[in-house]
Amino acid sequence: MALADRVAADFGDRFRSFGDRAPGRFVVEVAGLTVISVGVDRPWGVQIVAMDDAVDVEAVAEAVHWCRERGHEPQVRVRGASRNALPTYDVVEEVPALVAPATGGQSVLDVEAATDLEAFRDLYASSFEMPRALAEGLVVAADLAAHPHLLGRVDGRAVACAQVRPGSDMAYISGVGVLPSDRGLGYGAAMLAACRTEAGARGCELVWLNASASSVGFYEAIGFELVDTHLALAAS
Repeated sequence: MALADRVAADFGDRFRSFGDRAPGRFVVEVAGLTVISVGVDRPWGVQIVAMDDAVDVEAVAEAVHWCRERGHEPQVRVRGASRNALPTYDVVEEVPALVAPATGGQSVLDVEAATDLEAFRDLYASSFEMPRALAEGLVVAADLAAHPHLLGRVDGRAVACAQVRPGSDMAYISGVGVLPSDRGLGYGAAMLAACRTEAGARGCELVWLNASASSVGFYEAIGFELVDTHLALAAS
């Protein structure tokens, strides 16, 4: 199976890992599609996963209707090649998908699994310059137990964070952030290497992530391969 197809097949399972561990979160199946709420009031807070090559247009419409009946305005996640299946939906975001082997090494940071929820939230919020309340919704205590949340330290000071969501043979990397005052020192690349090592230690062969279009060159320079483009669509 092509790497792009493997990522698409893994997409729903990895996003299900957000689980229902906090108020407002849910993972349900509607018309054969996975609908996920990450429990925050943001445009991307509720998502419908429609990553099959042939998008079931009627199923997407049913899932959108299900969400709206419950007061949610969802985004629909599809592969770039499927964009024409939903011509009346607006493209909100184009998100490259990149893959790398679950191997790596780095000696820049001391990386450890986070055990202090508030410390992780503080670093996460600061790294992404997001409101603290948003970080509190995105990371709850049960998340730390469910999958690896990593902190990278320099001389004992936490400067970077990341999350790894492992599956049977692939792991999804997300939330890789570095404090604004510590950027440009290689800490992001070091955290990504640590994530690849963590995934490999958990039996995964590959890791994948979504990134901004402007950052593709950075990821390719450290061993990632661009394999697909995912779209976030909004129903008109």
